Amino acid sequence: MKWLLGVSLMIAIAAGWAATAMISVAAVSIDDVSLRFLPPDTDAVAFVDVASLKNAPLVQDLLKTQDLPLPNKLADFTRLTGFDPKQDIDRVTVAKIGTREALLVVQGRIDKFKVEQFLKDEGKVPEVYLGQSIYREGDGAVVILDNVALIGQFSAVTKAIDQMQLPGSLPLRVELMSGIQQIEAGNQVWAVGNISLNDLGPGVARMSPVMEMLKNLRSGTFQLRVDSGVHARGTGTFTEAESAQQIGDMVRSLLAIVRLQVSAKDPTLLSLLDGIQVSYSGSVLTVKVDESAEAIEKLKSLKPAQILQQ
Repeated sequence: MKWLLGVSLMIAIAAGWAATAMISVAAVSIDDVSLRFLPPDTDAVAFVDVASLKNAPLVQDLLKTQDLPLPNKLADFTRLTGFDPKQDIDRVTVAKIGTREALLVVQGRIDKFKVEQFLKDEGKVPEVYLGQSIYREGDGAVVILDNVALIGQFSAVTKAIDQMQLPGSLPLRVELMSGIQQIEAGNQVWAVGNISLNDLGPGVARMSPVMEMLKNLRSGTFQLRVDSGVHARGTGTFTEAESAQQIGDMVRSLLAIVRLQVSAKDPTLLSLLDGIQVSYSGSVLTVKVDESAEAIEKLKSLKPAQILQQ
């Protein structure tokens, strides 16, 4: 199952390359293939259009300069199955189901026969559930369909199989669907739903005072698109308006301090800071990022040590 986690990690890296601005076009709809597998108790959804990201000019430039070598296990998997995660993954949907379960729906050019044969050669014995072969390792499980892989806890995967057996998908929560419909089309990455600091793990929740301030976070949205520049918008809804205001004021203060330092050392970097806006209204905190191609080129020209010195 570690090779599957490796694939997920590469997806996260790909997602980290992107961001998007608000555009006045029709609202995005959730991917129909993914929706087929999401049970009604889905609490949050994140989506990455990997194929679209790879076509973005900025990402193509990064791919030319960044080489992500595959771990040995993943390299063996690619060689034996013909599936290259860096080339053959098109879309990834991550669903938070209830409070403890997560489901990963990976779409791409996946050869069911070759991947299942690889798993069998690795000593994995399938369990048959409603006609589908589930390969388990501890609480983790994977099901390979034609050009789709379902990955997650065994209970989450069986729920996805239950869902796909239905003649029509059961509706997701009204609040979740409403949030999804607020995401603008053209975003390569987006996320909507209920989330709390505990979803990141107890270790993360104790990392810093900032994390303590985020303990009242209850839900949020994130939308992101990459072209030749980087643009993003995220909102967080807190249980108390005071939390949104405290975090917003803290971020504004940090940006002001950085602006003073940058203006004295390299005023050309001010355009990067101009592209970041922080606001709050009641219990909702909003962060917008809109970086032009010129600003990104300036940032790319700096070495890590130079950025730290700014």
